[in-house]
Amino acid sequence: MRVDRIDYSNDTATASVKGSLQVGNAYLAATGNQSFGYFGGGSTGSKSSIERIDYTNDTATAAAKGPLSVGRSYFAATGNADFGYFGGGFPSGGSPGRVSTVDRIDYSNDTATASPKGPLTATTYRHSATGNVDFGYFFGGNPGTRSSIDRIDYSNDTADASPKGTLSSGRIFTAATSAAANALPQ
Repeated sequence: MRVDRIDYSNDTATASVKGSLQVGNAYLAATGNQSFGYFGGGSTGSKSSIERIDYTNDTATAAAKGPLSVGRSYFAATGNADFGYFGGGFPSGGSPGRVSTVDRIDYSNDTATASPKGPLTATTYRHSATGNVDFGYFFGGNPGTRSSIDRIDYSNDTADASPKGTLSSGRIFTAATSAAANALPQ
């Protein structure tokens, strides 16, 4: 449930404890923009829940927001200044298998249920995501220690994700970042 904040201007100091998430969770995904951070899904509680951290008041407990359209865990997220995209993972409710579903959160109306958009090219879990202002990239994961890369076009997010190049080798449980992800200033 605890949230730690790293101060980029003093990144050698120990991270500061800030306001907590409402529900302790594991295997969730997160994205955000310059004003807010969004944490969704996970393996405990409501696997479709979304919580929002307000960066201007990061000591407050995260606020509950509109849910994902499909509850899940072991998935990934990325976004731009206006939208957050959560893709793939294991479904909730004891359903077998995994999903290729991509849900979009509209930051201007974050109390609504996330909108299902064009799916990833395959069902996957334990993968990563990053992006820039125009595209989101989902890559790696299971089954079979994947090396594939899927790209979501934010300007046409109802289309299926496009397969792109591959990673140098298959990977699971990875992390990713980009200088242009999540509406970071250029």
